[in-house]
Amino acid sequence: MSVTFTDLFCGAGGSSLGAAMAGGELRLGLNHWNRAILTHSENFPQADHDCEDVSSLTTAQIRRYPDSDILLASPECTNHTLAKGARRRKPQAASLFDDGPAGDDEQDRSRATMWDVVRFAEMKLMKGKPYKGIIVENVPDAAKWGPYDNGGLFQAWLHALSALGYKHEVVWLNSMMVPPTPQSRDRMYVVLWRKDMRAPDLRVEPDSWCESCQKIVGGKQTFKKRETARWGRYGQQYFYTCPECYSTVIPGAAPASSVIDYSLEAPIIGERERPLANNTRERIRRGLERLAKEPFAIRLTHGVAPKPLTLPLVTATTRHDMAMVMPVSGNTHEASPGNRAKDAALSPLATVHGSLDRALVTRTGHKSTNGALGRDATKEPNLTLTTQKDLAVVVSNYSPGWARRASEQPIGSVTTQDGHSLVIPYTRSTRITVAEREAATTLTTRDRLGLLTSDSVQGSDPEQAEDAPITDEDIDACRFRMFSLEEIAGAMAMSNHVHGGEYVVTGNKRERMSQYGSAVTPPVMELLVSRLLEVLDEPAA
Repeated sequence: MSVTFTDLFCGAGGSSLGAAMAGGELRLGLNHWNRAILTHSENFPQADHDCEDVSSLTTAQIRRYPDSDILLASPECTNHTLAKGARRRKPQAASLFDDGPAGDDEQDRSRATMWDVVRFAEMKLMKGKPYKGIIVENVPDAAKWGPYDNGGLFQAWLHALSALGYKHEVVWLNSMMVPPTPQSRDRMYVVLWRKDMRAPDLRVEPDSWCESCQKIVGGKQTFKKRETARWGRYGQQYFYTCPECYSTVIPGAAPASSVIDYSLEAPIIGERERPLANNTRERIRRGLERLAKEPFAIRLTHGVAPKPLTLPLVTATTRHDMAMVMPVSGNTHEASPGNRAKDAALSPLATVHGSLDRALVTRTGHKSTNGALGRDATKEPNLTLTTQKDLAVVVSNYSPGWARRASEQPIGSVTTQDGHSLVIPYTRSTRITVAEREAATTLTTRDRLGLLTSDSVQGSDPEQAEDAPITDEDIDACRFRMFSLEEIAGAMAMSNHVHGGEYVVTGNKRERMSQYGSAVTPPVMELLVSRLLEVLDEPAA
């Protein structure tokens, strides 16, 4: 069956790429920004494109656009975002409709782009060519759209689509739960289908390690406040539990290291011609205090905690403000047991503390029925953790917190408390691959990671580490560089096109970063579109 789709607010084409990977054919891409249309048409030359302010389109114009089976839409999210839990404030980023910062009128108009989805659905219904399915992507805070953030207008929006003949389900999903996306990116996806169709199965159950059951299970999404409407972000409002014993489990995810080009030069901070800003140095200091000698990523314009490169990156934005810090020899400080950096050529990876926003298991393997990579627990025997085959190293942050050589000592406990261990598959490729054709790649225990750690620091007993403060000399000795746009593309899982070639994003550095930061991660859209395709022509029971 040939399924067609329209991409409203198509941007650089992350949603279109995901839908194409699921087997759909793009008919039309719409966006207000000419640069985004140039990028989109470069990658989807067979489709129609129109550079228009969608909100200004007349009903006659909408009716004249090509018909399709599925509508994908990503209304502007900037002005739906809450600032630290407070009422929305004027953002620093430019408005969708103007070159300057968005004022009150622009913010209202920006949030009103959600109604353009209703207008398109209504016009196609009146034409006798209704969309069979609709997927709308936005930030989680969009569900609070309404006076004083009460969600009233969001509910009215859902009621309007219901009146047009659609049922819906809201999917709260972090992109890192759908490999091979090495980025923690929380989003809300409203999936709609015609009322005469069977409801799609939209559960996402990432492969997760259950310490109690001692096996990999499909994690069940569990919200902390069960008495209220489901809403939120992973690790804050929801987490994952074992479907058998109901204990907390840690889902698998691809690490940031899987997209990093370690051949790129990273200058020593103390040798820079242009010194780093004081705020940047303070962020590096906090990173060193928390992660000691482990390489980590920081944000230059946000107060986001530093994250080790063995975890997925923080959410990419439209600004190119993500950088990495690579400590070198001379700093033996250790913020907590087991965090000491080790030479990757001689000893396993440094500890990564487990918490609800972090990954525990990254595996090679095939794509399972729930959309994640790895073993399908419902059809295959449970995985036994051994020191052979695809599980290469184990590190822990509890006593005796240093890493064990997997080839010489048994694997230690993987717990669900503060002493999480990290299990990394062994593979020599760090290239991002297309999920429908290849398994997600992971970082190795030797090759590339060794480029970022000191060759003079070994995996000694952490209990004997010197508790010394971080000095300016420690900071000056580190290496520092911004993430390249190619690495950002990998973090967005937008490096490769569906046919295997390069996915091209046009424009200068600023324009490319803006397109990447606004995009939808293709693996998530591929998963959701695939679930819709399963029921597209099936009547309701």
